[in-house]
Amino acid sequence: MRHYRKQFILLFGAIAVFTYLSIQFFPQESSEEAVSVMEESKDQIQIYVLDRDNTLIPLSKGIKEGLSVEEKLEMMITYMCADQVKDDFSGVLAKGTTLKKVQVQDGIASLYFDNRLLDYEETQELKVLEALTWGSTQFPEVKQVQLFLNDQKLMKMPKANTPIPTVLDRNLGINHFESATGSLHQGDSIVVYYSKTLDDVSYLVPKSKRIAGNASDMETVVKEVLNDVSVSSSLSSPLYQDKIDTMDLPTKENETLIVNMNNALLSSDRSAKQMAYESLVLSLADNFDVDEVKVYVDDNVVSIHGSNEAAVSVSSLMYNPIPF
Repeated sequence: MRHYRKQFILLFGAIAVFTYLSIQFFPQESSEEAVSVMEESKDQIQIYVLDRDNTLIPLSKGIKEGLSVEEKLEMMITYMCADQVKDDFSGVLAKGTTLKKVQVQDGIASLYFDNRLLDYEETQELKVLEALTWGSTQFPEVKQVQLFLNDQKLMKMPKANTPIPTVLDRNLGINHFESATGSLHQGDSIVVYYSKTLDDVSYLVPKSKRIAGNASDMETVVKEVLNDVSVSSSLSSPLYQDKIDTMDLPTKENETLIVNMNNALLSSDRSAKQMAYESLVLSLADNFDVDEVKVYVDDNVVSIHGSNEAAVSVSSLMYNPIPF
C-alpha cells in the first residue's frame, strides 16, 4: 500500500508540474479572449444617426483592431439600425437591416441589401442616402458608393424615387436638402461643422452648403467656412460666434493644410478652444481632402493641448463618442 501511495504522490506531483509549465509557456485560447478589451482599441467607426430634429449626427464607436474595411462596413450598417440606437437618437435604417454582401474595389464600395432596406420611412429617403454615403466614405479605401437591392443596382430610391447618381460620393451633401431633388450632384458644395447641444452634451454636426464659387479655391472655401451662419436655430457656429478669422492665405504642403488664425481661436491658457478648433480642423479637412491640418496662431502651432504641437491627424480625432 505504501508503495502505491508513493507512486500516486509522484504521479500527482508530475501532473502539477506539467500543468504549471503549460500555463507559463503555452498560449491558452480562453485567456486570449479574456484580455481582449474593446474599449482599449484605438480603432473606430462613425455611425450616422438622426436626432429629434431630423439632423444626421456622426457618432463614434470604438471597435476592435484588425477588421477589414468590409467588416467595418457591415458593422456600421448594423449600428445604424433602429434597434441599436438609444436615447436622443434614432436609427436611419429599419430594425434588422443588414448587408447581404459588400465589395470594395478600386475605391468603390458596393453595398448589397435585401428587402429589409425598404422598411425606411419615405420622408427619410434622402437621409438614408446621405447616411450610407457619408458613413461608407469615412474609410480611406472608399471614395464612392453603389447601392444594390436584391442584386439590382439602384438608380433611384424605391419609395420617393429620389434619383441616385451613377456613383455616390460626398458631393451628395449632408444635412442640406429639405426634400428630394433631381439635381443632387449639381453645383459645388462645401462642408461646415457646427455644434449642437442635446441634453447638455455638445456634438459636432456636418452641414453641406452649395456655393456659387469654386470649391477648389482655398481662399473662397476658408472664407465660407468661417463666415457661414446656419439657418437652423438648433445649430451654432463656434467659428463665427468667436469671430475667428485667418491672418493670411492657407497653403497646402503634400497632404497637410496649413492655416494661420487670429488670437480669437485661443483660450486664456493659450490652448485652442476645443469646439472651435475641432470645427475648423474637420471643416478644412473635409473640403480639401487632407488628413492633416496644421493651425498657427502668432507663429506657433496650436491645438486643444497647447502650443508648439505637431500637425493634427484628422483620422485621430474621435469626436462625438458614445457607447452603444
